[in-house]
Amino acid sequence: MSALHFLPNVLQPPHRLRIIVVTALLSLLFATPAFVAGQSSGTLVATVTDASTNEPLTGVNVIVDRSTRGAATNPEGVARLTGIAPGTRTIVIRYIGYDTDRRDVTITAGETTRIAVSLTPTTLGLDGVEVSALSPGLNPSAGIDAARVREIEADDAGQYLRSVPGINVIRRGPIGFDPNVRGLTETSVGVYLGGMRTFPAGPLRMDSPLSHVDPSSIASIEVVKGPYALTWGPGNMSAIRAIPRGDSPPPTPITGTVRTGYDTNTESVETTAFAMGRQGRVFYSANGAWRTGSDYETGAGRTIDGDFTSGEARGHIGVHLTSSTTLEVRGGYQEQLDIEYPGRLLNADFFRTGMGQIDLSYAPGTTGDGVSLTGVEVQVHAQQTLHEMTNEGKPTFDAGQFPNGNPRPPLRIGVNTELRNLGARASASLASGAWSFEVGADLLSTLRDARRPFEAVMPNGMRMTPPFYASDRVWPDVHMVHQGAFLNVQRSLGVVEMAATGRLDLVQSDAEEPSDAFLTNASTVRGSNVTEADLDRSYTMGSGAVTASVPLTGTWSVSAGLGSVARSPQALELYSDRIPASRSQTTAEFQGNPFLEPERGTQADVWVEGYASTWTFRASTFARRLDNYVTLEATDVDPLLPLSPSTVFGYVNGEATYYGAEVQGSIRPVEDIEVRASGSYLWGEDETLNEPALGVSPASASVGARWTLPVDGATVQRFYVDGSVTATLEQDRVATRRGERVTPGYTVVDFQTGVRILRRVDLRVTAENVFDVNYTNHLSASNPFSGARIAEPGRVIAFTAAIGF
Repeated sequence: MSALHFLPNVLQPPHRLRIIVVTALLSLLFATPAFVAGQSSGTLVATVTDASTNEPLTGVNVIVDRSTRGAATNPEGVARLTGIAPGTRTIVIRYIGYDTDRRDVTITAGETTRIAVSLTPTTLGLDGVEVSALSPGLNPSAGIDAARVREIEADDAGQYLRSVPGINVIRRGPIGFDPNVRGLTETSVGVYLGGMRTFPAGPLRMDSPLSHVDPSSIASIEVVKGPYALTWGPGNMSAIRAIPRGDSPPPTPITGTVRTGYDTNTESVETTAFAMGRQGRVFYSANGAWRTGSDYETGAGRTIDGDFTSGEARGHIGVHLTSSTTLEVRGGYQEQLDIEYPGRLLNADFFRTGMGQIDLSYAPGTTGDGVSLTGVEVQVHAQQTLHEMTNEGKPTFDAGQFPNGNPRPPLRIGVNTELRNLGARASASLASGAWSFEVGADLLSTLRDARRPFEAVMPNGMRMTPPFYASDRVWPDVHMVHQGAFLNVQRSLGVVEMAATGRLDLVQSDAEEPSDAFLTNASTVRGSNVTEADLDRSYTMGSGAVTASVPLTGTWSVSAGLGSVARSPQALELYSDRIPASRSQTTAEFQGNPFLEPERGTQADVWVEGYASTWTFRASTFARRLDNYVTLEATDVDPLLPLSPSTVFGYVNGEATYYGAEVQGSIRPVEDIEVRASGSYLWGEDETLNEPALGVSPASASVGARWTLPVDGATVQRFYVDGSVTATLEQDRVATRRGERVTPGYTVVDFQTGVRILRRVDLRVTAENVFDVNYTNHLSASNPFSGARIAEPGRVIAFTAAIGF
């Protein structure tokens, strides 16, 4: 019996699910007239100004709380929101550098309600990264403790994600933490910087999509835990979007922060500077960052390689061409050098990444009767990453022995890769009464190339390529093109917010000049002859989702979603030629399969949320079925390298099932103290291999408290103390065929204190792993030579100072 026996049987076969999704879409779009008779909507016009100067503020976010309704103010400081359900609604007005305003506003059906808001400037202190988990309707969750999240010490943006229940990251080295969202990894998790889809360059994902942007460049991160971000891009079984800083600077020529910090144990040093401003219709921002790190000790005193150096510069400029039209250009360059990866066969000499993006948006200030255009967005973006790896610093760099005991000369092994990623997106938003629409299209073109030089150093000092080395190509030059079109429809049925999204993707992939060895091995995996012409693949994929959000009372609400999304196989799965896989914790080689079918994920979610002035609560549960799940099986292919295990695995389509739940809440028993708690559970099964799915995080729970001293003197404006305890259970359900091992449970205590002085200086001290516990995150890689798991750092004391100007 399927593990999804608690869902109706019709949810399991893919063809029946598509019928269910289509039926739900039609039910939403043509809802029973008797139910909606007399239902209408209202309009809100908000004018926002600076309380100190009375000047209009541009780019202020005006949002209807717990809904998808929102808009940004134009250069006149005016935001217009349509399609708001009648009744008393909470309106949230947010702007960086200003206090947030929340107010209840009465919306009347068929009428326009106008409000005037004056925001009070505040100090631009340690405004770090704010992480939000979005409900199935893509509404921000009420339960996220933003202040605690943005004070996490991080050398890599992926580290922030550990603060969200249901999300973990994979450690392979000191940076490049790879997200795992409810058991989904790699291209199943779409990662976006602003609206740009980003990809790693390393074949073994030594880098992650988030690692090519410094944490100091990010204002916030949004996480979608299911197949609901269909308008963002293709194949999003879940999605993460990092919003860059400086999108909406306050009306001052320049403001910003300078920050520096030092971490003991890891010996990490960071120096960052950020500035932004606005003059007239022109606004701008710039960010620079420099980070270094070193080897660290675990709680058991074992030394883990952890050297790295990272530098980055980013800039952004925008201009309001008219009161309705805005043009923005942003770009950045990052260089990461000499990165040690204890969980990989090679280290990285460098990553060099350049990114550029152009955005044009149009938001008319007024709308007419009937169907009205409310906005147009056009984006073009590009990414290039160059990457080189080497075995210098690894045991294979020096002389040794082959597995058969024969002497082995020193080896010189490398991998040189290039990633070029070009994309575009265009969308139009429309509204008509209680209806709103977004229709658009996107294009994504990705070119990958990877070579692996391999030489043996002979006794006379000469270098030669061994005769067994049949190919130096990790994969042939792989070009993948995605063309997509989408339609999102939202409708307010009284206080109920409903939405439906449909998406169609066309995908083409080809590999140029494959080696004879690859074609031979692909023929072995397939069981029949494979030619170069067989490597050209194309897919047509449909995806859809329906969501609903219902306020049960003024305090409680429930959200639900059902979606099905298709993901095309990635380059490594299709075309790799005997290289270790990031989907496994073994050093065995893996052979690509150019005949894989698209993976399809089908997921149902239910979220319950409640919040009041002194407490918040959120609980969510989900069930997911993966059809054509990309898994593996043993092949008859011979390994490329004599150092590799004798069994070569190949990628195949299979089936898998997941389900899980998360809970999170906080309470403020007195004004100055907040107590919080969270927990998560995940279960996954690879039904093809008849074993647990790979990369399933163990159950965990966390409790914490924060005391904030209510001071506002001339010298000290804020002081707080924060502590937390996180307990993680043993994970004994493991994918043994892919080298996954049982991970013991552990308990870790963290502590932090901070103070703001002179209104512009923030000082912070953080103690992570206070009791120096020796522990390993279950998802972390193993050392491919010793087999030892890559443990987390022992006690780390971090000192941070930031000055606002």
